[in-house]
Amino acid sequence: MKTGVSLDFHSSLCQRLHDYWWEIKHSSDQTVPKRSDFDPAAVKDILPHILMHDLGTPGRSILRLVGTGVVDRLGFDPTGRDYVEFVSEDRKEEAYNELFKTASFPCGMRVVVEGRYQSGQTHISEALGYPLSANRDGHPLIIFVDDLIEKIEWHQKYDKQLEYYKIKQRDYIDIGFGVPLAG
Repeated sequence: MKTGVSLDFHSSLCQRLHDYWWEIKHSSDQTVPKRSDFDPAAVKDILPHILMHDLGTPGRSILRLVGTGVVDRLGFDPTGRDYVEFVSEDRKEEAYNELFKTASFPCGMRVVVEGRYQSGQTHISEALGYPLSANRDGHPLIIFVDDLIEKIEWHQKYDKQLEYYKIKQRDYIDIGFGVPLAG
């Protein structure tokens, strides 16, 4: 488990979100930057790979923003859907709990994920998420970037139907409050 602000990322997009989140944290002088502090124009180079999770409904992680690169990789737009739908059946509760833990602890989270598609193809991606304080509605939010670190070759559109995500590695990132226990 890694903590602190210095991490070795496989993905330059994860490094970019990491650097930007810490920049807005320090400039806003907030323990956790507000949603309004996050300026998409400042990170337009990574927007196609951004996801925003809204944890305002207990047991659900609604995807409020899904970048076009993620949509293209999945073969459909999951905006407005519960992220937990895309997690293997035996991990659904754990997946939500890990997201909620990240938002409520608060801390950052880096994961290396295996995605399996109905065609049998798999990919490995690195995802990095940091909490954002809600503005008016009080919903805990997490901003993620998700980038492929092992490229796959698509043959047909049907290749892209995501079957499940499986976590290969998880690291919590201390943003000033320590990190939660693993699991």
